[in-house]
Amino acid sequence: MNKKVMATRRYARFLLAAFAASGVFCVCAEKPQVSRETGPGIFCDVVYDKPDCTPIVFGAWSRAEGVKCEDYCMKADIWYGNKPLMFGKSAEFRQGTHGWEKATAVYVPKKPVRRIRLTYLCRKGKGKAFFRDGFLERRRGTGEVFSVSVANRTMRPFAEENVISADVLDGSRLIPICFTMPDGGVNSKPSPVASGKVEVWTADSMLRISPYAFPATVTSGRTIELELAKGEAESAQVLVSTADDVEWKAGSLSVGELRNAAGVAFRGNVKWERQAYLARSPGYIKHPLGPDPSETWFPDPLLPAAPFRVRKGSTQGLWVTFTAARDAAPGVYSGKIDVLEGGKVAGSVPVSIRVRNFELPKTFGLETAFTLMDGFLRARYPENWRKMKRKAIDVMLDHRLNPDDITRTSLPEIEDLEHARSRGMNRFNILNIVPEPKKGSKAKWTLTAKPEEIFNESFYSKFTARLRPYVAELRKRDLMRYAYVYGFDERKSEYYEGIEKFWKRLKTDFPDLPVMTTAKQYADMQMGNTNLPSLVSCDWYCPCTYRWTEPINKMLRSKGMKVWWYTCCGPRFPYANMSSYEYPLIEGRLILGAMTYHFGADGFLFWHVNKWNEATQPTFDCVDTYYPDWCTKNTYIIPTPGDGTFLYPAKDRVLPSIRFAQIRDGVEDYEWMKMAEAGYGRKAADDRVKNLVPELTKFTRDPAALRKVRTALGNMIEKRK
Repeated sequence: MNKKVMATRRYARFLLAAFAASGVFCVCAEKPQVSRETGPGIFCDVVYDKPDCTPIVFGAWSRAEGVKCEDYCMKADIWYGNKPLMFGKSAEFRQGTHGWEKATAVYVPKKPVRRIRLTYLCRKGKGKAFFRDGFLERRRGTGEVFSVSVANRTMRPFAEENVISADVLDGSRLIPICFTMPDGGVNSKPSPVASGKVEVWTADSMLRISPYAFPATVTSGRTIELELAKGEAESAQVLVSTADDVEWKAGSLSVGELRNAAGVAFRGNVKWERQAYLARSPGYIKHPLGPDPSETWFPDPLLPAAPFRVRKGSTQGLWVTFTAARDAAPGVYSGKIDVLEGGKVAGSVPVSIRVRNFELPKTFGLETAFTLMDGFLRARYPENWRKMKRKAIDVMLDHRLNPDDITRTSLPEIEDLEHARSRGMNRFNILNIVPEPKKGSKAKWTLTAKPEEIFNESFYSKFTARLRPYVAELRKRDLMRYAYVYGFDERKSEYYEGIEKFWKRLKTDFPDLPVMTTAKQYADMQMGNTNLPSLVSCDWYCPCTYRWTEPINKMLRSKGMKVWWYTCCGPRFPYANMSSYEYPLIEGRLILGAMTYHFGADGFLFWHVNKWNEATQPTFDCVDTYYPDWCTKNTYIIPTPGDGTFLYPAKDRVLPSIRFAQIRDGVEDYEWMKMAEAGYGRKAADDRVKNLVPELTKFTRDPAALRKVRTALGNMIEKRK
């Protein structure tokens, strides 16, 4: 149906009668195909003669038929002045199929509100949604609980209880509450494993396996079969599931020797780690393909090998990574992994590893900028942060990622750069274009600065004075070819003229030093705002993936510029992303691999990998595999839990994660694609890849499909070799 606009009206308080007419105002907003368009919606504007900070309570009733989409909600866009908030607030409805259900949301504004726009949304997906009884109230709370935020999640197998969480509006304060109650089995299903038994099974590394998953309920296997290039790492999952009356106290893995048909041993490394589980916090953005809302635990941190516990009626995951040495002989290597309890073998997993007859490049094949921030390392490890930084750098290099920092305000240590180069680094940022922090500043990072702070002679002189001797040293050590500077993070049009002047002057003084930006120039070009000044005024542009537009890329590259891309808390479904724990794991691998290759991005940027909060995220002791005290709630712009946290702090090490392994594998997939291209040309390689990711909103999430393409690419590379 066509979008309808209800007349803007002056409104002081309480209900909008026309928007709330029960049983009269019923809308079907259907999007049968995944689309980039806004989609059908009905909205009304409420303008206040006397803006104030009174809390906003809004919501509606809705029923759904097969809804699976990015936005299924009543959305409130809120204006303090002339522009709305960057991201509106929403009362989210449950997706799928259901009868009439009510959703309510509360927002306590920080400034007087001038205008509110309420919109019914069912967009970027598929299904039918019917709405009724929309309401808007401006009032102080009296201690009522709002059902939209009530979450009932089982804590099994960690504890025999459910966690109930909700928000209470008390006056002008929105207070989150959380309490537990005995688990009555409402959300907990019995283990399908026979009484007294244990099952040992396997799963693809691209599948997120929760403690509630069992071989009968998810895609599972009984063997491990992988193929990898020389110098490459690939992972698989070994899972141990117990019956409701069985508990393990000291499980372990024993990896047997792998040999080929001639009896030659596999040259490389096999490492196993324990999967650790974090607890969901209320208020997260849901994904249509995410875990069951009644589940609490999801895996991500990877703990070092040690005896592990498997609780009753649950599944414990083990992560096994095979890395082929660069001098490994090609061929198929076979062996097994024994799963033990108390030293006795409880099950075995046959293993078959095929080493392909080609080698990954020693220098990484994909340019990346994943941000490892010094400020967060200093705060977590005040006594030995430099030592721990080197360990974190090595974890990133293990994953074929540049240990970079786009927010850098201190010049990177030359020794760190030379170490990283020796292990494959191909890019690094020298400095962020912001003023140096003041002496004694406790800020962990500085991302942006006001125009008047950086577009002046004093700042330019200080900035270039820091660069000159450092750049000279980089040239001596042949590091300059990897260098760039970063600036103007997601800044808008008021920065554009200053950016252009700064860039042109810097190019005169440092002609071979690229400037990369995520400023909104690319977005303005994509949205048709071509009347704005200074849109083409940087060396490397880096838009968010959902902005990707080939004619703009072609124009910029014709001027000698590069076009990277990035994700952060956005974009959301139906686009791919890996920032949230809720997103399918395979999406991280696809973004770095097939998508970056097929759509032709010159590099990939991610804003943070070690975003840690000392008050709410304690250091991992690596004893148990459940960590209920690690807060996963993320209140930064869009509530995507896990955004900015791909590494985890332990006492004597920095822990990798399952999501980080997906990124590593995506980079390695990209390198296979580039090697196939080198032998047969871009079209021949892309013909194998494009069906995985034909569109940014239309792509496979099937691990088997991706592995089939890898096999085809490997055959191409070997045949050419």
